[in-house]
Amino acid sequence: MAPRSVVLFAREPGREAREKGLAGRDGEDLFAAFALGWAEAASSVGARLVVATPLVDQAAWRRRPAFVEALFIRQRGRTFGERLEDSARQGAALGGPTVVVGGDVSPSERSLREAFAALEYGADAALGPAPDGGVSLVALAQEDLELLSDIVPGSTDVFARLVRRLRERGRGIAVVAAVRDVDGRRELRSLVRFLPPAYRAVARRALSAARVSFAPTRSFSLLPQRTRPTGLRAPPAAA
Repeated sequence: MAPRSVVLFAREPGREAREKGLAGRDGEDLFAAFALGWAEAASSVGARLVVATPLVDQAAWRRRPAFVEALFIRQRGRTFGERLEDSARQGAALGGPTVVVGGDVSPSERSLREAFAALEYGADAALGPAPDGGVSLVALAQEDLELLSDIVPGSTDVFARLVRRLRERGRGIAVVAAVRDVDGRRELRSLVRFLPPAYRAVARRALSAARVSFAPTRSFSLLPQRTRPTGLRAPPAAA
């Protein structure tokens, strides 16, 4: 059987936390726990973990003991979609079925098992839907990987559009267990109760730290409600 690969499309955990409004040690610990969880899930299903990350993030990844000897590939491209497509192609070039997951997605061994089983039993594609309309896991045949280039972070129709375009090509699609992702503090609050206990505790610490770091002091004046800034989607984009 050809070797399996799981491509973790992710920033370094500290930068991921800052981009999601969860800056600080607790936020960093959350995304580091997600990354380690995907590494363990990949190992459990007999797959090698490949970390697709911006070049500037590789040194920070390698300082983490669990990733010292990990296989890294560089995210390349101008847009999020281009980087995602290129990372999937680099993973596929290693040989064997390849599944791409995002670093802001809660790890799921079940989803990986379902995806690889479907691919190895003849499915042309495997998709894991996210509750907001995006995708948390994606595996496509090489001839369909260009479909990833059109994905835009924040879009709520990513899953539906991929399904429609794959069906137009006559592809067999396997939909695996849905997994939630973290686009910011609001999504994390709704995700906490669905997380396994090992992740739930660190997620609550990250939320608590974020509330403290964003709390105004007496020397600050609050913006009017209508002008207050509002709080990515799909596997994360590189900076």
